[in-house]
Amino acid sequence: MEHPPIHSLMRFMKTIMSPVHEEQMLQLILQTAMDSIPAAEAGFLFLHDPLINKLIIQATVGYLPAVMTMTRLSSGEGISGKVFAERMPIRINNPLDLQSAMDNMSAFNYKYYVESSTQGEIPCCCIAVPLLSDGRCIGVVTLDNFTDAQALTEHDLESLQIYCDLATMAIEHRRLFRQVQEQNHELFLTHDALRQEHERLQVTMDFHNQINNLAAKGYGTPEILSALYRNVKMPIAVFDLLLTPMGYLPAEVKPHLPDQFLQHPAMQWVQRSKKWQRIVLEEDAAQSIIVTPIVGTDRLLGYLCAWTGNQEFMSTNKMIFEYSATVLALDWVKKEAVQQSQMRAKDAFFESILSGEMNMSLQEQARVLGFEQEDHYAVMLMQPLQGSARHSFESIMSQLHIHYLLVERHHHTIIIVNIAGNLDKEERQSQFQLLLRELRRDRQLLSGIGRLYQGLDKVSRSYKDAEQCMQLLLKEGNQQRLIYFGDLGVIRFFMQQSYEELEEYLNDVLEPIIQYDQQKKANLMITLVSFVKYDRNLKNTTQSLRIHHNTLYYRLGRIQELLGYSFDHGDEWFNVRMACQIYLYLYED
Repeated sequence: MEHPPIHSLMRFMKTIMSPVHEEQMLQLILQTAMDSIPAAEAGFLFLHDPLINKLIIQATVGYLPAVMTMTRLSSGEGISGKVFAERMPIRINNPLDLQSAMDNMSAFNYKYYVESSTQGEIPCCCIAVPLLSDGRCIGVVTLDNFTDAQALTEHDLESLQIYCDLATMAIEHRRLFRQVQEQNHELFLTHDALRQEHERLQVTMDFHNQINNLAAKGYGTPEILSALYRNVKMPIAVFDLLLTPMGYLPAEVKPHLPDQFLQHPAMQWVQRSKKWQRIVLEEDAAQSIIVTPIVGTDRLLGYLCAWTGNQEFMSTNKMIFEYSATVLALDWVKKEAVQQSQMRAKDAFFESILSGEMNMSLQEQARVLGFEQEDHYAVMLMQPLQGSARHSFESIMSQLHIHYLLVERHHHTIIIVNIAGNLDKEERQSQFQLLLRELRRDRQLLSGIGRLYQGLDKVSRSYKDAEQCMQLLLKEGNQQRLIYFGDLGVIRFFMQQSYEELEEYLNDVLEPIIQYDQQKKANLMITLVSFVKYDRNLKNTTQSLRIHHNTLYYRLGRIQELLGYSFDHGDEWFNVRMACQIYLYLYED
């Protein structure tokens, strides 16, 4: 084999090893090879693309550049495809043989080949050499001559083989170098991703430890929110199912949710899927709310919300929010379970105490609830305490520092009020009277209150007092807002008698007057009741009835005539007063 001149090889080596971009290097390889083979008028440099298994033109001389982007040769297709498939160099110096070798090209590739030639349609001769590396063919270099079928000689073919061997080494070296660069870049990206993931995991683990410590120490929603706010540094809030805020930070920024927020499609999705969701605010597209559902064992409990811009919501923050929501759910479920347990214990305690039962076990339960045997107790019955009425009652009890126990029963709220046993009688009565006064001032509260007794075993007696007061309140049609059993006077004795017994006593004393009113359509009974009410004061009675004093004298005379005795007699007057009280108790609306 006759080798190319040494200066040609040196020039070729210098060219292919020059620090240029890969595309420029491939173009230089082809151009330098053609410069070293003067008979070459045009040429291609193909490289094999393993992804599509096609030969792709990477460099051309003497052909329009468009052919590079359009031509894709299969293995065995055309002259270059044949050399690639057989891995053997080829020299064709007969135009007919050359045309025959190109007959198997696809119409598309052939069309672009012919249209892109700047010398003529079909070359007169060509040489093509495979680029071989470790038994693999990585491409093909093809050189063409359009003027003389004998222009490209065997010597040119041998020279091209030497150039192609050197070019193959340069191409593979460049590929390996690029591969190392890509691997190094991938390693850098992987290392950076691992570093960031480690940092995120560290942040997450630190937050988990903070929250776990708070939970272990019995802290609840406020402390969990504080820990979350320190980590995410964005406005946050916790809402119940009806979007009532249960806590938020920072304290000076009150959380605002759009109107009809629960009906927002994204919120509907959160409720169905129980997964977090970013909701872009319609009134401010630059702001969004991250909603993380707080989910109990089998139900939705509330929402953890964060106000943020439309920047990326980091996966670390997502994990922190989800973990916070989980711990909040556990805290709420635990407190709910404790409350239910306490309610059951209180209910059982109430049942036993109100029935008058007392034993060592109940005394222990009472002590746990803050009640001592030597303390004084009164029972209050109220209409169900809801909304502002409950808040008002709790405020009164808090201001007076009075300990109490409350349970809901059907249509009433039952409250056991506890006055400390270490107070003297005057202090105890003063505190209790102050409570009654504050309750009377509040027009939202409807209360029946039993007397104050010492000892838990007397609570049942106060409960019976309160029941009678509540019955009287309902009987009077809520004319009063509070009745204390100790203020009832003689009425408490009426309440212990049957309706029949009271009516019998009333008829024994005042039946003539009652019958007279019924027969004559008179007002003697009303006159007598008013006369008794004002303790026989004539002026006050006439003013109350709005009648002339002569009319009053006449009616009183008629009443005494019907009764058959004068009001000057003490026993008769006592019976009249008592009967009038019974009349008011039985019939007054």
